[in-house]
Amino acid sequence: MTLFINTGRALILLGASFFTAIFMKVLFQFDLLPGFSFLSSYLMSFSGALLLAWGLLMIKSAEHSQLMPIVAKVTGFMMVLSATMRIITFFVAEQTFEFLPAIIGQIIPIAESVLFLTLGFIFLTRYKD
Repeated sequence: MTLFINTGRALILLGASFFTAIFMKVLFQFDLLPGFSFLSSYLMSFSGALLLAWGLLMIKSAEHSQLMPIVAKVTGFMMVLSATMRIITFFVAEQTFEFLPAIIGQIIPIAESVLFLTLGFIFLTRYKD
């Protein structure tokens, strides 16, 4: 249950920070990441809204044990897909985070992939019907 709540809190925090991207760009002409276009900020805000809603869903489902297996299965699938996306990005993009030193910019997608795969398999195996 604490895994649900902690993952939900992390998703809410990440989602809230992503959600502010378009407002920072439009209202204050401030880019959360250097060189972002309006479309990039819009897509980042859209994904932030989804992450925010997903985090709230996870926290609420922790209160209802009959919903936990359903939410855990979908969350595990989402985490495995996210890891796959990060692995593909590592091999396709020259450098994902151009504003960071090269070695750190290459380690971040690998660390994210490992984290997402680990969480995905935990959610898919621990919380079965």
